[in-house]
Amino acid sequence: MAIAFKSAGVTGAATEASGGALSPLCPLVVDANDILIAHCGYEGTTTTPDTPAGWTLLAGPYTIESAHRHWIFGKIAAGTEDAAAVPFGTPAVTTMRTARVYSFSGWVSGTITDVVPAVSFAHLSHATDPQMPTVTTTIAGGLAVACTFQVDDNAQASATGESGGDWVEAVAEYTQAATTPDSALHLQTCTPTADPGTVSGGTVATANDPCGVIAFEIRPSVPAAPSTKNRYSGGFAAAKRMGRMGFALLASAASVLVGKRKAA
Repeated sequence: MAIAFKSAGVTGAATEASGGALSPLCPLVVDANDILIAHCGYEGTTTTPDTPAGWTLLAGPYTIESAHRHWIFGKIAAGTEDAAAVPFGTPAVTTMRTARVYSFSGWVSGTITDVVPAVSFAHLSHATDPQMPTVTTTIAGGLAVACTFQVDDNAQASATGESGGDWVEAVAEYTQAATTPDSALHLQTCTPTADPGTVSGGTVATANDPCGVIAFEIRPSVPAAPSTKNRYSGGFAAAKRMGRMGFALLASAASVLVGKRKAA
């Protein structure tokens, strides 16, 4: 089964009020085992979102041009989250905070940290335009995902200039101009040409404001472990066919091997 973008929250959320709640909504319909991803972006480098009950902080904070930060949270859905608010806290600060929730289908097995592996995360900060990090998927059906936070309400688009796949805008950006500064949150996805494979490079031409892109893999399950079949199983099978003499020869060969290892 392949991972696929499913939906975005009814709306994103933003606030700059002291004590104001940052509580973006989940998509209208959430099914059991949907993979939920929340992207939070904060003005400044001191305030941190709370981790909502039932959610896991997957990555972050990542810093944008020494002035702003963003995070990725995740959850395997229970199926009861239809349009549910996801609370990221009510800090007593007047800096801008924004967040949006996305859902993905295609889960087969594993915890949220199994299907969104920590080693897959990469981040690029830029003073003007979103730059796409390199993402490598590890299993057929894995999806490269990129979350952009830009500190202005700029229009976004699919990246261009990448190799190894095609970044595609999954849903229209969430922008808002009710705070100072304004903000934009954007989502792009890519199934690498080689599946699994690597997508590298790409950029989005915007209106020249500080931005950061967090990119990572979502996969249906953990890749199968390499075979641990006993390297000598074929020898035992052959010895069994040869009877007592076969086992004697196998024992003799094992003794010689042990002797060589001790001599080394």
